[in-house]
Amino acid sequence: MLKSIVLIAIGTSAGVIVGNAVAAFITLLQIIPRLIQNSDTLLYIKWYERTLILSMTLFSLAYFTNFSLKLPIYFTVILGIFFGAFIGIFSSALAEVLNVIPVLTKKLELEDYVFYLLIAIGLGKVSGSLMNWLVLVKIK
Repeated sequence: MLKSIVLIAIGTSAGVIVGNAVAAFITLLQIIPRLIQNSDTLLYIKWYERTLILSMTLFSLAYFTNFSLKLPIYFTVILGIFFGAFIGIFSSALAEVLNVIPVLTKKLELEDYVFYLLIAIGLGKVSGSLMNWLVLVKIK
């Protein structure tokens, strides 16, 4: 019984932390304000908020259930275009935020080690991806 309570507490805490991290990341990238500014739709800000909350809730529910859609290929292509547009916006916003690395290297006086820092980030990404696809996928 105590083990179940501890696991529930850990799972809930992890969910809250990840949710706050996603919200902070979206806030840091200023995705919604940029979309509003570029599309000149300040009057619809409540719709942006509701859409974001609803979509995060629905995707969380879909993730934790065995929900799947049997869609025709043409509809899947249209969804892929919309998801690609979102990923494009997200990655371009992330590229703007990556100016953090030069600022941190200057503040921490690591200008001589920027190359090694970038190599470490790249190797970390590659090793994490390889571990995910070569080890963890086989376990499942």
